[in-house]
Amino acid sequence: MSAAITWRTFVRRIENMDFESKMRMVRRYPKRRLAIIIGVVLFVIFIFSRGTSSGTSFTKQHQCSAEKLKLWEKEIDEFDTGINNQSVEFVGNGYIGVDSFGQLRVQEKNRVLDVETNFYPGLNIEIDGQQPVEVTKMTDFKNGIFKILRCFSMDGECACVTSQIWAHRTRPNYFVQLIQVSNPTKSTVRLNLSRLSSNWWAHSKLGELTVHQRQVARASYAVVCTDAPGKVSVSQKREESFRFTCSIASKPTSEEASRDAIRFFQSGKDSKTLDSEHFDGWSKMHLTGFSVANSKAPNTLNGDRINATKYILMSNLRAPTIEHGATLESVKPLENLARKSELCYTGHSNLLFPSRLWQDWDTPTKLFELVNTWMLTFQKRGCNNLLSTGAIGASQAFVQSLTASSYHDSHLEVALDAHDLHREMNFHGIPVYSNMGVVGTIRVDIKLDTENRPYFMVSSSSQLFVCDGGCLDSPVSLGKTPVQLPVKVTKPVTSLLYIAPSRRHLELLRNAIHVSEVGAAPAHEEEVIEMHRSGESTGGMTTFWVFVFVVVVAFHLVVAKIVWSEWRKGDMTPYNPYLRNRYSARPH
Repeated sequence: MSAAITWRTFVRRIENMDFESKMRMVRRYPKRRLAIIIGVVLFVIFIFSRGTSSGTSFTKQHQCSAEKLKLWEKEIDEFDTGINNQSVEFVGNGYIGVDSFGQLRVQEKNRVLDVETNFYPGLNIEIDGQQPVEVTKMTDFKNGIFKILRCFSMDGECACVTSQIWAHRTRPNYFVQLIQVSNPTKSTVRLNLSRLSSNWWAHSKLGELTVHQRQVARASYAVVCTDAPGKVSVSQKREESFRFTCSIASKPTSEEASRDAIRFFQSGKDSKTLDSEHFDGWSKMHLTGFSVANSKAPNTLNGDRINATKYILMSNLRAPTIEHGATLESVKPLENLARKSELCYTGHSNLLFPSRLWQDWDTPTKLFELVNTWMLTFQKRGCNNLLSTGAIGASQAFVQSLTASSYHDSHLEVALDAHDLHREMNFHGIPVYSNMGVVGTIRVDIKLDTENRPYFMVSSSSQLFVCDGGCLDSPVSLGKTPVQLPVKVTKPVTSLLYIAPSRRHLELLRNAIHVSEVGAAPAHEEEVIEMHRSGESTGGMTTFWVFVFVVVVAFHLVVAKIVWSEWRKGDMTPYNPYLRNRYSARPH
């Protein structure tokens, strides 16, 4: 504030000075120093103008790609879709996967799809012509799809080829690739679609189908795929789609595997039903979710990395409770195991960053290491029963690990650290159990009031009961309408929320929680909040000093212009004392 007052005082003094006073102030500077200042100012202006011009001069194909990306603008902004460096070049369903090299991956003993097969089910896309192509990679975390967008310019117009691949979520034997060509130009778009062959796999013909066979991870695998068409043309002003599928089967013998692969391939003709089942499967895995307000502070975890990591975990695990053919008899034992998730998740919140749990995944090796780290962490934190239910249970364990939520004797505790609630966040879909099974799910929104003090907004899908830190107050009934609760800190530290299907249970629990002090959580410092909002703890002082710098530069430019004008006038100026003396000595 003092710096701002000093600057305003300086500017006011400059404005009140007459022209001759300003010139005297300028003459105090040595000419060499003034020349250096002018040179530096001109250099800075040149650099900024050069950077601005280069940043705004996009290529035509880049503009085409940017226009196409508007279709997914909302998903990208909400981190439901990762783009380029934030994307994940992997699709999987726990039975099969396809890595960033396009190679089919399977599993052997552990849950990770890290076994290489040297088979490449996807088609390579080559666009004929010499035009440059803008390539954008995207991962749809909500629907389990990896996309590659190729845009280019023809006849001054934009054409795009979009490739989408996914491993079917509820029918794990299927791999799907959808290629969409949008050609609004006056020319024909020509593509070459081919599949990379592998000498590791034997090939045989059964009718019109080609069966690829190989022994992988002590099992016989067979793959049947749609044939690659080779050359494809899309006429002017047309949009066309091409769909390709592969079915993969593993059995003790190659004959059994071949029969299953052919059967799966022939039964997958109804693409509309298959796609609907896939999307429904992924939506069920997101019934338990977590989100957090975006932060610009350094070393802070944001939604892009959280959603990508969760997607990687889900893609490496099967979902037996929702897969095609699952029956009540097969699902019920798994649900009973999930009810016995006592102490999952024990430990502090996993929102700490940086951490091995949030490492990069830019290579298949790093991606599988990331999955192994999370799985080991879940197992050692009491989540084995949840993991037995597959991807859906792991999704729940993932959210519980972020919120430090755990089950204890018929109630759920949320043990987040009150001092870490700097940002608004929410989590939903965590079930609450009774002796009869799931009685409801909860949603918790963590918000900040005008004083930067955190508080809870809690709701549930059915009637449950909740009490806050220390459980000293009477339990509050929960329903679909959110209930506001304060964030309380206690000594010794206890959980922030206790949620149970029975009011009586929480009333009894109060007598088992022993604290000496309890009070409302303190308000967070404004500098901490500002760090998350703008990435600066100075409350916007950087912007102020940039403004000061711009004003100083502008002032020196004005002064330099005045000096230059006066110098150019030379002997014609009436202020030249030599001329004044000469004119005064002339007779009238």
